[in-house]
Amino acid sequence: MASNETKVKSFRVSEEVTEHIQRLMQERQLTTNQLFEEFIQLADKQSPDPLIDEENNVLETTLNQITSLFHERALRLEKQQKETQRMTIQYTETIRELEDSVVKESEDLHREYEAKVMQHQEELEQLQQQLDQLHTDKQNLLNTLELEKQSAKEELKVHKKTIFDLEGTIRKLEESQKQLNRQNQSLMDAVDELKSKTRRSEQLEEENQKLHLEVQLLRREKEAFEHRLQEQVELAVLRERNLQQNNS
Repeated sequence: MASNETKVKSFRVSEEVTEHIQRLMQERQLTTNQLFEEFIQLADKQSPDPLIDEENNVLETTLNQITSLFHERALRLEKQQKETQRMTIQYTETIRELEDSVVKESEDLHREYEAKVMQHQEELEQLQQQLDQLHTDKQNLLNTLELEKQSAKEELKVHKKTIFDLEGTIRKLEESQKQLNRQNQSLMDAVDELKSKTRRSEQLEEENQKLHLEVQLLRREKEAFEHRLQEQVELAVLRERNLQQNNS
């Protein structure tokens, strides 16, 4: 736009025409035919000028540039319109696919919901049956518990009587235990005395064994002495006989 303004001023276009062209180029709200009409009206309003041909050439060049700009804008708008149509078609297809997907998913969810409702209904019926059975079992347990309580009371009475009898028996046993302790102490004293006598008996037994050994030794010595004495007597008799024989 600045280069166009420079060209216009170089050919000494009037200031009013220059400003009007700049305003139209900035706004870009008029068609090419309307722009030509504006230029023609401005040319008619101006006084004859010897440089009118040059100005017309400059204006024609400027108009060609403006036409080129409008043409480029039209191409961009057409390209944008095609892109918008493509995006609209793609968006429409995407929306349709999403709608189909939503419908299918809704149907699947509805079928799944109905199946789960039926399953939950069956489970609820089973739970109700189990609950009824639990109530019955609970009542049976309460009845059994009541019977066990009555039985426990009777057993408690029996146990109390048994405990009372056992306490009497324990007292008797304690008396017997005391008596047994006294007897046991007497036995322990007797055992101690017996142990003392046993030790004395063992000592006497040892002394007796020693004496027995000494007696045996004395007997052996006596037998040996008698044997030597017998040998000496026999030798003496033999010598006596020998002497008698020699004397005769």
